[in-house]
Amino acid sequence: MAVDEATKKKDELELYQIDDKAIVPFFRDHLEDLKRFLQEHKEQNLSLLVMLKQFIRTYRMPFNMQRYMEVQRTFIQQSIHEKMQDRQAAVSHWIQEHAGRHRDRMIQLQCLYLDKVKEKLLPEIEALLDRRIEALQSKKEDK
Repeated sequence: MAVDEATKKKDELELYQIDDKAIVPFFRDHLEDLKRFLQEHKEQNLSLLVMLKQFIRTYRMPFNMQRYMEVQRTFIQQSIHEKMQDRQAAVSHWIQEHAGRHRDRMIQLQCLYLDKVKEKLLPEIEALLDRRIEALQSKKEDK
């Protein structure tokens, strides 16, 4: 799912709406899944950044679900603003027609954003993973 130049330009402003403070907590909250994912794909010998992007694309979860829902609500409002038809039918129709694409787009934006914050992010994620591995080894030793 490569991101083309048109998508990059179109979504430039939205890249900056991703909540920086939600990235590390997102990976912390999904640390077991991330660890399992990295283990399952270690033979690919890809960088941590690429693996984080693949993890995001595979699990299709926004960094901040509340923020994601707010942005989606804004998209819905913009999409149906001109149509003053039955609001519930319009929302249901929008969800059927656009929700999948909207989530795909948000996942792409998150992956693009990782490139912008990788210098700060990668050491934090590596430390998080190291602490988890140390904790697991400590549990094994205690048994």
